[in-house]
Amino acid sequence: MRIEWAAVLALLLAWGAPVQAQDALSGVGERTQVGSIEFRFEEGHTLAEEELRRRIALTERGGLIGIRRIFGFLPFVGPIGDHPFDPLELQRDVVRLRNHFWRAGFLDVKVAYDVRYDAESDLVAVAFVIREGPPLLLSSVTFLGSDSGPPRLPAELERDWAGFVGEETGQSGRFGEQERLALADRTTRWLRNRGYPFGAAEAGVLVDTAANRAGVTVRVRPGLRARIREILVTGNETVPAGHFTRQLPIGVGDWYSAADLERGRAQLVQLDIVRLALLSVPRESADDSSIVVQLRVTENPPRLLTSEAGFTSDGGLSARTQWVNRSFLGGVRTLTVAAAAQTGALALESPAQRRYRLAVTLFQPYAGDRRLSAAGGPFIEYRDDVRDRSWAVGLEGALVYATGPLKSVSLGYNLSRRRIFDYGFGDELDPIEYLPLLGLGSEGGDTLATAIRRSTLTLDASYGQLDEFANPRRGYVLRPRISVTTPGALNSSEYLLLDLGATAFLPLNDRIGFTLRAGAGRILPFGSSVAAVESESPFVSLLRLRDVTFTAGGTRDVRGWGSQLLGPKLPEVRVESDGTAGLTFAERYAPVGGLARLVGSVELQLPLPGFSDAWQTFLFVDGGRVWTPDRRFALNAGELDQDDFYSAAGAGLGYETVVGALTFAVGYKLNPSALDLRRPEDVLQALTEGRPLSSVPTDNGRRLHLHFAIGATF
Repeated sequence: MRIEWAAVLALLLAWGAPVQAQDALSGVGERTQVGSIEFRFEEGHTLAEEELRRRIALTERGGLIGIRRIFGFLPFVGPIGDHPFDPLELQRDVVRLRNHFWRAGFLDVKVAYDVRYDAESDLVAVAFVIREGPPLLLSSVTFLGSDSGPPRLPAELERDWAGFVGEETGQSGRFGEQERLALADRTTRWLRNRGYPFGAAEAGVLVDTAANRAGVTVRVRPGLRARIREILVTGNETVPAGHFTRQLPIGVGDWYSAADLERGRAQLVQLDIVRLALLSVPRESADDSSIVVQLRVTENPPRLLTSEAGFTSDGGLSARTQWVNRSFLGGVRTLTVAAAAQTGALALESPAQRRYRLAVTLFQPYAGDRRLSAAGGPFIEYRDDVRDRSWAVGLEGALVYATGPLKSVSLGYNLSRRRIFDYGFGDELDPIEYLPLLGLGSEGGDTLATAIRRSTLTLDASYGQLDEFANPRRGYVLRPRISVTTPGALNSSEYLLLDLGATAFLPLNDRIGFTLRAGAGRILPFGSSVAAVESESPFVSLLRLRDVTFTAGGTRDVRGWGSQLLGPKLPEVRVESDGTAGLTFAERYAPVGGLARLVGSVELQLPLPGFSDAWQTFLFVDGGRVWTPDRRFALNAGELDQDDFYSAAGAGLGYETVVGALTFAVGYKLNPSALDLRRPEDVLQALTEGRPLSSVPTDNGRRLHLHFAIGATF
């Protein structure tokens, strides 16, 4: 049997291509494994290597074998698996690749292979050698109706049809099977979006092999043009049919449009009560001018209780539980009671960012128009983080006008009262007590209110397009925001806030791509925020806006810095009594914030060799600046201002789990500030003694910062 198998192998390899080998092929047997598979292209290539790998049956065991063998018992480490070398399958793969190139428009493609055998490891390295040759090019496109003339369409569609034909006949370039099917599909969709529910088109190709040109004839069969006579809803149990049909952008009496119905279906499945929505047009419902659209829905259970968990390096363990009534008081409105806890347990940073929140939200998806929705309700929140330790209660609501995914405008209102226990700088000390300790001084009598009132109107918008929402690879999103305090006594401070965020995803291939992020913001204080700015410490004036001032840094922001700790910050002064006098010390920094922010990030995502698609590595460069351009609020404290643009570079590892993405990253500060490399305790001592920061020793180990997260954050 071994002799027969080897003979078949030698015969097949000799027939397919010249073979170069490190060891004799006579050693190849049934246990031989495929160590690697590569593609060698002669004279360049058009089709991506990842696409070709999906067309072949042979598989490679990949790299990092030692690591995978040791840690293969872990669920997120890809097993080595079995990758047998089958010479017959190699021949079939050659045929599969050749057929794929033919269908892609490469009629003169040449596919061969090179097999090298390593007897010691009993592994073969397979290389497919490909010469694509010239592609088949599109020369002409002709649209014909059933009588070999132009398709007969109503006069009101002639201009639209002429534009479509002009666009399609102006196409050029490589033409293959995929392009042929796409042309027929575009023609069919054009018909079905303009009143023809049963419209169809077929594209035939005539190939001139000598010139390598293709002429295409598209046969157009419009069929009946019809209006919608009725929308019949079935499957609904708790929701009236009208609550579903009003979410559709098309109704009774309108010309049939498959695109409008699909947009409506996509909007329906976003409703909590809807599990499944299907639209169809039964042929038997058609008469000479109208049709019936059938909407079949499957409802979710009306009540749902869910829980989620996550972890971040700055917030530790976090969890969220919510109870939802998906058909509150009938219809499609929802009532949600949500509790979220960011506990700080096991956090990798100090201080841990703790936050607890309880909110009740009523959501009405139809507020007079299918594109307009309303939501709102009360909330209560406790937080203990680098910003402050406080309680807050309030109401928040919003009207949202959405024309599609990532195309929306919302007007929100927030009314809240926050009780501050500790501003995070002085262990419940007033500024008059701790500012002198930092060498910043005070003009005397400066105190901060312990209650902050807030009443704001916010206009948010989003505009963009993504290939998918869960894990986007291509597209962009813009998110502008304008927020202003309302007049009257409901605000402790008054301001106008402008902010813009942008994200872009640029793929290089199926598994490699860039993610670009940028953001800019500005706060313009007015009214009560500037009333006492000339008579008190600018530090105190800035702290009055502490709840809205900009910060940067953290796992989800500018990596390389702890949460909110890029830019202006000061040692947090703590007091410890020794029985006779209070001793001051500092274990951490507290962010000061600023009235302006500029942040940016460039990230390159890469696959992890030898591991599944769930694994990903990434390289990044992040940067940001937080500063106060309004000189009335500037500290003018020299090196303590820390208002330059700071940047960091780093790398990380990610893995998609069933509970969300797990990410680990290390950031390295490229141009740290004076405080970034110094311990807060040493800085406090120098400031207290009036010594310059240059006298404080630096620690380059503080350039590194670890970031870790798993699952969702709340």
